[in-house]
Amino acid sequence: MSTELIRENDFFASNLPDLSQAQVAPLELTGEYWTPEKEGEKRRMFFNEIRQEISTDPASGADVELSVAYFVEVVNGDKKVIRQASRRLVGVLETFKTASGTPLEITYLGKKKNKTNSFQSDNWSIKPLYTEK
Repeated sequence: MSTELIRENDFFASNLPDLSQAQVAPLELTGEYWTPEKEGEKRRMFFNEIRQEISTDPASGADVELSVAYFVEVVNGDKKVIRQASRRLVGVLETFKTASGTPLEITYLGKKKNKTNSFQSDNWSIKPLYTEK
């Protein structure tokens, strides 16, 4: 380990616990970016947050800032992070001030022609879920 790193970050200079016996948290952080392949594809997930990320625009090669929605999906007891940056999807979550932890069923409805230009955008159905006690 570089001595410059230790000097720059006091955390690593302190006493650190031995991780050999540590338990693994039940959440896969690497997750996945959800790119639906066909209309009707749906996922049931817990909304976490919206974060700003820098991405490269494939057309221009320029860096662009994107609002990305983060979710946690539970399948067969396994939890993983899911990300999606569709402007329409993120816009709905922002408009309704969706709280962290809200369970949602999100269905991909396919591409929809934009009214203001000749492009198409992803279209979604976003429904809150609830369980009866």
